[in-house]
Amino acid sequence: MREIEGVVSPHQRQVESALEARKAAFECVTDVSGLAKYIGGKEELLGVGEDWALSKEIFPGARIFFIFHRSDEEFPSRLKVLFSGRKIEMMKGEDLAGFVILFVNHMLRYIRETLPADKVPEICHRV
Repeated sequence: MREIEGVVSPHQRQVESALEARKAAFECVTDVSGLAKYIGGKEELLGVGEDWALSKEIFPGARIFFIFHRSDEEFPSRLKVLFSGRKIEMMKGEDLAGFVILFVNHMLRYIRETLPADKVPEICHRV
């Protein structure tokens, strides 16, 4: 987002805040290909030490990547979002932030629908 809107991007903070509040729920994901299919995306192997990654084309020439790192004894979980494509700069930051939050919430619905009721993180019930 910073590369698209500049160093001081209010939408970057909006995305970071939304991801921070939702990232722990993604520890529950065991079927990454099912999650990718659910959002109309595809599973990716980016080779950046991720536990899993998905991509979703938002329109021809613009793609969002969701990259997840599970927590370990040293670091908490991390959910990152990257944008790619020759047309991505044609989009406004507020639209990109909206797409990110929309798709992350949709992924939380997948978690809610595929886990036993007693294992669903609270955040999944709010979307």
